[in-house]
Amino acid sequence: MSCCFNCSDFQKRTDGNILHLFEQVAQLKEILGRGHGCQDCKMNKKKLEDEIQKADQYKKDLEDFKQRMKVKISKEIGVRGDLSENINDPCRETELLKMYEILKNQTWKQTKERILSGNFKHFFELGAQIIKETFNTSEEDMLARIMKIKEAIMILPTSEESKENKLVSQKLSDDMETAIKNLQKRFSSCSMDLYRELATKILKTKLQLHRGHFDLIRDFTAECYKVSCLMTLHIPPLQPSWEFHTSGESNNQDKILFPAIVNSTAMIVNAEFYHM
Repeated sequence: MSCCFNCSDFQKRTDGNILHLFEQVAQLKEILGRGHGCQDCKMNKKKLEDEIQKADQYKKDLEDFKQRMKVKISKEIGVRGDLSENINDPCRETELLKMYEILKNQTWKQTKERILSGNFKHFFELGAQIIKETFNTSEEDMLARIMKIKEAIMILPTSEESKENKLVSQKLSDDMETAIKNLQKRFSSCSMDLYRELATKILKTKLQLHRGHFDLIRDFTAECYKVSCLMTLHIPPLQPSWEFHTSGESNNQDKILFPAIVNSTAMIVNAEFYHM
């Protein structure tokens, strides 16, 4: 991680000052060595040497500060993927979280209106069931695909020596990451017709809903599948959490409608509940 302009500028000025001080001390030493110096020259030499020590300490403090900032920023990046994401990536963390917000605040609202018009009872329970089943099915599907990629990459012929070679290990890791990102891009560009087919399969085989009800909720189920699969294929994955992460806002009668979202180190989106 490179330092900022201010740190670089300060370091250059400090190094320049130290060099200048050394030159002055060398001149005074030469004068005193010839016996031409006065008492002031000796005092100036001592002051200059003190200044050199202070400047050296400034350099050490600057290096220590830069190292501490690297650790702090690295920890922040580990918690918040948006601090290190590629703004040209349409599947970056912030974009996926926007998709999740749209799913919750717009798509679900429209679907809820359709469910109500279809005389469904307990529509919140139905929505929660669809969301959980679809997210779980999508995640399982993507993890199975990732495992196939891993198996394909790791069976590449390598000697016993190269297996222990860090460069080869890093190359395999990079290949794996690239393959997952390419798979994510592929699913991102897929037609919604594919997701509707996958949604129909879930609604028919896992939720066993009547086919006449499919049109009311199939699009919502398809959107759930798409958002979930892109989150699972994100590096690091953005995973749904169906556990209660509350601070007193909910009670035992509350049920999770939309799960919390966690990355590799922290919860980045809170769960949303409905009341029984």
